[in-house]
Amino acid sequence: MKWTAIPLMLALAIPLFAKPPQFQPIEGDRIVFLGGTLVERDQTYGYFESMLLTHFKNVNFTFRNLGWSGDTVWGEARVGFGSQKDGYASLLSRVGESKPTLLFVNYGMNESFEGEAGLSHFVEGYNALLDDLAKTRAKIWLVSPNRHEDLRRPLPDPSEHNNQLKMYANAIVKIAEKRGYGFVNLFEALPDGAKETPPHPLTDNGIHFNDYGAKRFAIAMIIGLGIHTSPSTSPETIESIRTLVNQKNREFFYRWRPQNETYIFGFRKHEQGRNAVEIPQFDPIIEKLESKINELKKQESSPK
Repeated sequence: MKWTAIPLMLALAIPLFAKPPQFQPIEGDRIVFLGGTLVERDQTYGYFESMLLTHFKNVNFTFRNLGWSGDTVWGEARVGFGSQKDGYASLLSRVGESKPTLLFVNYGMNESFEGEAGLSHFVEGYNALLDDLAKTRAKIWLVSPNRHEDLRRPLPDPSEHNNQLKMYANAIVKIAEKRGYGFVNLFEALPDGAKETPPHPLTDNGIHFNDYGAKRFAIAMIIGLGIHTSPSTSPETIESIRTLVNQKNREFFYRWRPQNETYIFGFRKHEQGRNAVEIPQFDPIIEKLESKINELKKQESSPK
């Protein structure tokens, strides 16, 4: 799908709820995207971030991806060599360090495999996490898990899992409504193969987005945020911005998740802990890339 197809898709789209909360970043906003595999993988595509940047090109804001593959509302994937409590503490610590003013939170996919039996435990855990995230005073948007795509046999039939995912998505919208948070329902926003059969698969394995799925995810997010205008930036400029966004995200990933973290900060830091002084050296690299992004997104609009 080309960037030129995006305005048409936005124009034809139907809002996912009648009166979505107004999404409007302000100067200096620090947007943090938190969640599991969907979030972590999105930093390698950059479509959603690039769309936000070009829809609000006169506002300077930063975007930080704190996704961790396999993560849950209990921070289980972030445990390392510690306990579940350590993983959860690490999650909160990373969010705090990012000083968010706006949070996108996407959980529920991994937890959904527990089905109805695990739903109340998930709701309890999600509310506990949101209570802690609320201490940042950031605006919060909840993002539901996506549908399990049917890629046909020999892969498993996803029907039962989709019933579970819908159950969890419905629980999340209730949490959002009760707390007054924004909500984007990816489960309902993306094709189910009945009303619309996409021209290409959205995922690699039924769950994890490929490049085309990442584009469709980005569009669903923009619509779910209540943004119904098309960017005036040319497709070529948007793609240039996306290239810089992906580069910036890669540098930030190295910054907060260095490959030899156990040797630099962990129980083997007595071996290579001296290299910890190099980690903050990523900061000026990231800031320089963000400066380039902000300069590029403010270029003249493309002719209509």
